[in-house]
Amino acid sequence: MFEFSQATIEKLGYYVYCLVDPRNKTIFYIGKGCGNRIFAHEQEVVEKEKNKRISEIKSSGANVEKYIIRHGLTEIEALHLEAALIDIFSSDVWRSRHLLNIIGGYHILDNGMKSVSEIEAFYCAEDIAKNEIFHNVLIVNINNTYKKLKNVYEATRKSWLLDENKIKNIDLVISEYKGIFRAIYKPEMWKSEVDEKGRKRWLFEGIDVSENYPQYLNKNNSFKKRGMANPVCYVFGKNKK
Repeated sequence: MFEFSQATIEKLGYYVYCLVDPRNKTIFYIGKGCGNRIFAHEQEVVEKEKNKRISEIKSSGANVEKYIIRHGLTEIEALHLEAALIDIFSSDVWRSRHLLNIIGGYHILDNGMKSVSEIEAFYCAEDIAKNEIFHNVLIVNINNTYKKLKNVYEATRKSWLLDENKIKNIDLVISEYKGIFRAIYKPEMWKSEVDEKGRKRWLFEGIDVSENYPQYLNKNNSFKKRGMANPVCYVFGKNKK
């Protein structure tokens, strides 16, 4: 994509972004801006190292990958974050930058790093109807659990009051946050545990398969009823005729 929609621009605010060379997955530029600033570098006609790298990438037949690291910022916040990241990535104090943090950064689902296409989907999510789901899925609303655990997978996988007979036929578990399908997991094993009230709760171990199901990812749950208290919902799409 070459620009954001007007609806996205109006909600985006100031942001800090990076440009990535797809040939070796290295970040070669960090900047800040608003609107369509992230796309402007490919239109520039200047002799800078950044622009030479962009030309090399295009000449190889590839496209520059663009990620927004944080958005919804004020201009001052964006300036400080941009400066901090440039300091980190420019420093020769360390060679390895592979972080071992288990938990992602603050508000990662709302303002965390996303590709430009994910940002567009985040602010202009298309509706998905129940009859457009063609797998047996368990939809889990993580609005409350994510606040506690700060980890999408952990917030999705445990611990739910579920129908044991139904989960045996589940293909995918979809993580729903603020009405949008944010992640998709393939459960490989289900386990049960008994809570303090003597109820059997279920949790799964699985793998993230979000990229394999673009037809569901970042879609707005249009069939969810307002005020629905139950955080889980079953959709058996394979039973459709």
